[in-house]
Amino acid sequence: MNRNILISIFLLFIIFGCTTPQMIMDRNNDNVLKLDIGMTKDQVLHIMGKPDLNEAYQSLYGKSVVIFFYYTQRKWQDGNTTKDECTPVVFEDGKLVGWGDEFYKNKMEVDINIKNK
Repeated sequence: MNRNILISIFLLFIIFGCTTPQMIMDRNNDNVLKLDIGMTKDQVLHIMGKPDLNEAYQSLYGKSVVIFFYYTQRKWQDGNTTKDECTPVVFEDGKLVGWGDEFYKNKMEVDINIKNK
């Protein structure tokens, strides 16, 4: 095969095979707009894909709480994904109950205040 053809094919693989952090952020921000309260974790995973981070706990009411974090904004140039660069997506007993920083902070505050009473 001609060397130029091989180089062209290689470059096409590089261009179309690479996903940049900006592309991931854009995709996640677009997909968050497709979420609806009450969706199952599987439905959200189908729309959003695998989360970048996650955490889980059981509330004092006995509900299973799972939070998926999706990379949606760059704050640091260190190559690591941190919670403050992500949009949290919150589930209770397998159903989507809300998303976003404010919802997550309020949810955590309520659960912590309940625990401390």
